[in-house]
Amino acid sequence: MGVGAMVGLAAVPFAPTRVLTTLFAVVAAALALKMMAGDRLIIGHREPRGLLSQVPPALVGGLAAAVGVGGGTLSTPILTLFSFSIRRAIGAGALFNLIIAVPATLVFLQMDRGVPGRPADALGDVAIFCVATLSLPALFVAPIAARWSAQAPASLLRRLFAVCLAIIAGRLLLR
Repeated sequence: MGVGAMVGLAAVPFAPTRVLTTLFAVVAAALALKMMAGDRLIIGHREPRGLLSQVPPALVGGLAAAVGVGGGTLSTPILTLFSFSIRRAIGAGALFNLIIAVPATLVFLQMDRGVPGRPADALGDVAIFCVATLSLPALFVAPIAARWSAQAPASLLRRLFAVCLAIIAGRLLLR
């Protein structure tokens, strides 16, 4: 995932924002459909082995880093394609978010500095107000959500994840 994230970050200055956004939206929509299908749609009953095992993490890391989202958004449904339980996939996705978000944030903090017309709170391509508005409440809600998701039925978790992905994809495609 780390190598893919670095490749995705390296591609950001060369790829038009609209192309990256559309690509992410299409992938998110496809993964929303996968999550709605549940265990009926899988690629294998275990994760890939050997060199092939590096393909999904590289793709997830590259796309997530390029569009500035955490890896859990994409990795959770990808892991379920290989028969990971939804709970294991969500847990792994939380770790992937950290692995991708830290280096991606550092890169985006350095990009487009000094470009006129930036919001007053922007540091590079990072809107500090947005980060604070989204991150700080998450720190308080995360433990509650983790406890709830450990007890919620797996089918409900899958459906909620699918709805969130579909909303994200729809919003991005309609922009």
